[in-house]
Amino acid sequence: GLLGQVPAASPIVADRAFNGLNLARAYLDESANAENSRVVAVRVDPTNPNRQLTVLQGDRRLISTISARATETPNPDEFVTSEIFQQEFRRSNQLYLNQVETTTRYTRRHPVQDDEPSITADQVTAIYLAPQDPEFEQAGDRPVALYRYSLTFFPAPEP
Repeated sequence: GLLGQVPAASPIVADRAFNGLNLARAYLDESANAENSRVVAVRVDPTNPNRQLTVLQGDRRLISTISARATETPNPDEFVTSEIFQQEFRRSNQLYLNQVETTTRYTRRHPVQDDEPSITADQVTAIYLAPQDPEFEQAGDRPVALYRYSLTFFPAPEP
């Protein structure tokens, strides 16, 4: 699994729907206000844990299906994940397809204060055109977009 290298006693929870919702809101929203979010919901397909549905405002849907995954742990406080997934972006009767590769290096921190993150990450995302795209031949195997993100993760508050 994605967090298979993390010790069982760790407070880290691999909740893909929760993480997907918060990451989608961080990527797509201009404010942290959930009421005004473009992201309505994120669900993991109960029949396929590698498929995730992101419901967006305006009757738009993004279906992401992971087709390849790799992880490595260079040291006990660091792990790297790489995923390749196909995206289907649906709006009314339109369908847009692409392939995405995301590589993330997570570093476990040892915070001294509550306002310090317990995990930081550096993420690079490359977007490739699908063979159905009219510009696929021109793009070849080069990404048409590259994004780099810095992520910070804090423990969930105690209930």
